[in-house]
Amino acid sequence: MNLKIYDNVELNTELEELAAKGIHKGCTGLIFDIQADTCFVYFRNRKNRGDYAFAYADKKYLDYYHHEPEENIVNWERFKAGNKFKTEFKVNPFNEFDWVEILVEKEEYAEKGLHKGMLANVLFDYAIDGRLPVMYPDDNCCDVEVSVLIDDIKLHKRIKKD
Repeated sequence: MNLKIYDNVELNTELEELAAKGIHKGCTGLIFDIQADTCFVYFRNRKNRGDYAFAYADKKYLDYYHHEPEENIVNWERFKAGNKFKTEFKVNPFNEFDWVEILVEKEEYAEKGLHKGMLANVLFDYAIDGRLPVMYPDDNCCDVEVSVLIDDIKLHKRIKKD
């Protein structure tokens, strides 16, 4: 397969230099540039939707799965012009069911009854735009779900799955 700019690809091999950036086998991306046998790829973070990292990958480690629709390319061209070429994923250090402590007092959390120092459970091990859903019991023993920033919580206790 002859890869082209704006082809969507999947990384087909675990590569140490990419794994160090959080990019692992199975990670999907979009080719932004091609130089000889190397592609400059916008990789999507599977553990934090909305997060991305750019990296170079040899063509032999990329599997084509479709070309980006023409109507989307103008948006990618604008993105390119903005020069936001970050090279590592934002790491989500939390697992599903982990107990976490809220580190900050924020109005958006307080409106739902969640305050600094309280404990909550992580509901999923993937984030959306750097936020994780957590759940805590309120005064009536009802479970309340709140979306919190990864940077606003710390691990209290790791919960192992069965």
